[in-house]
Amino acid sequence: MSLLLALLFLALFISAIVRGQFSYGKADYSFREHPVQFVIVLVFILGVSALCFYRFLVEMEFLR
Repeated sequence: MSLLLALLFLALFISAIVRGQFSYGKADYSFREHPVQFVIVLVFILGVSALCFYRFLVEMEFLR
């Protein structure tokens, strides 16, 4: 499950980088209009993805 979440957030991160915008619900983050907020959201998404991937490695006992 954690690997699935990690891949989902990683795909969301890559999609946001390629398109230059990210929208969720009624909130739109565009790099051209709001670069600081866009970068903050991207760092958060990448951090969640890294955390989920770390949890996967712990569950598979690759890391202790």
